[in-house]
Amino acid sequence: MARRSIVFRLASDPVCYLWSGHFDLPVSADALDPEGAIYKGAGELLSVPALKQLINGAADRLDFVVSGVSAETIRLAGEDRDSVKGALVTIGYVEFDADWQIVGPASWDWRGIADTLATSNEPTDNGRERQIILSVRSTDTRRSNPAPAYYTDADQRKRSPTDAIFSEVAGISVGVTRRFGPR
Repeated sequence: MARRSIVFRLASDPVCYLWSGHFDLPVSADALDPEGAIYKGAGELLSVPALKQLINGAADRLDFVVSGVSAETIRLAGEDRDSVKGALVTIGYVEFDADWQIVGPASWDWRGIADTLATSNEPTDNGRERQIILSVRSTDTRRSNPAPAYYTDADQRKRSPTDAIFSEVAGISVGVTRRFGPR
């Protein structure tokens, strides 16, 4: 029977360590933390969305939510907002043995880059609900890696049915000069 818990690492200043259990969890050294680290238990307060891999150029953007936080934590999140933007976010898991003792270092499954840190402080029927929302893009999301473009009439007409800008592309080949425009 596998006993696993999620670990969340945000490389802000200072580094934020959270895990999906309760109390503090000492995790042994690995490539990200050569001296090990102590992860703070967030329990069910931490919402980790389903993680996906990059497929066909559709990179992920995820929102991580910590709810039930204090007003002081909301204030601190606002102060630390600048150190969060652009910070590396890593998600992984730790495994436990039959006695719930941690076995080895964390295994890292997903990497992302923090974009925005937002806070929410809304009144509810039971008082106030305070949340910290961290929007993260996968490390594969870059403008320098656009999806391939095909300059064919059929592809252009899928995007814009009345646009005939590429209607003559099929007649172009290497070493041939073709005049465009009215004949």
